[in-house]
Amino acid sequence: MKKNFLLVASIVLMLIATNLFSQKMPSGYDIFEKAKNAVAIINVYDEKRNLIRIGAGFTYTPDGQIVTTYNLVSGGTYVKIKVNDKEYVPMAIYKIDRRRDVVVYKIDDNGLPFLSVANSDYVKVGDRVFTIGNPLGFERSFTEGIISAKRDFGAGKVYFQFTGPTTEGMEGSPLLNENGDVIGIISSRSYMDRNVNFAIQINSIREILESTDVKNYSVPNFFVYEKPMTNYNLGLSYESMGDHATAIWYYLKSLKDEVTPETYRRLAYCHEQLGNFKTAESYYKKARELEESK
Repeated sequence: MKKNFLLVASIVLMLIATNLFSQKMPSGYDIFEKAKNAVAIINVYDEKRNLIRIGAGFTYTPDGQIVTTYNLVSGGTYVKIKVNDKEYVPMAIYKIDRRRDVVVYKIDDNGLPFLSVANSDYVKVGDRVFTIGNPLGFERSFTEGIISAKRDFGAGKVYFQFTGPTTEGMEGSPLLNENGDVIGIISSRSYMDRNVNFAIQINSIREILESTDVKNYSVPNFFVYEKPMTNYNLGLSYESMGDHATAIWYYLKSLKDEVTPETYRRLAYCHEQLGNFKTAESYYKKARELEESK
């Protein structure tokens, strides 16, 4: 009786083991098919609508939240986003954290394909990873690599180092695990080695993505020409996006076009936001003096 029981138990264990072995992990093709329509192609333009940068991102929610890196869009004036073969201009910047290199745009659509976010703490060195991006403008290019290290650059900047070909146009692309879920975002900040691939660990920015604190910063529309793109108006645009340093640069340029009290006030306000209170006061003083002289 005991021998029969052991025999049956052995057969059951063999069947279970065979079944588990036969359950293959998704293939690269499966991962590509799952993720491709939720990967965003992102083009960045200057104030004259010249293309200055290409990259990628991904749809985080079906109502049109698009995640990419701040590094990709920084210094640009206009952004165009292509998702699921449809082109959009963002309605607003929903969330932004320059220090941790993330920005979330909102596009006007619903029911979009989106990518799930995994727990990046479970990722181990040697794990296979995948990405879909826009290298040199070749849309939806699929690549495979492995996690080669975990890096901490301090101040909450936690990254994966990974192998695999990347080039211009891969900035902002999602780094995917073997289930096709996002574990990171490809980033290439200036303090990194350009010959090594890095991706922001998704857990390090999860609180930003899940935050209900929506900024709703306005974004210049690529297709709208009613408002002339003067230096002053560009300053207003960057100020509305919370990029006060770039706004200051354009406001200073606008003073060469025309000196107005309002420009000085905008300069003062931006310096206040950056903590430059003495400089801010000097600009407020110039604004008052200019008004009194008229």
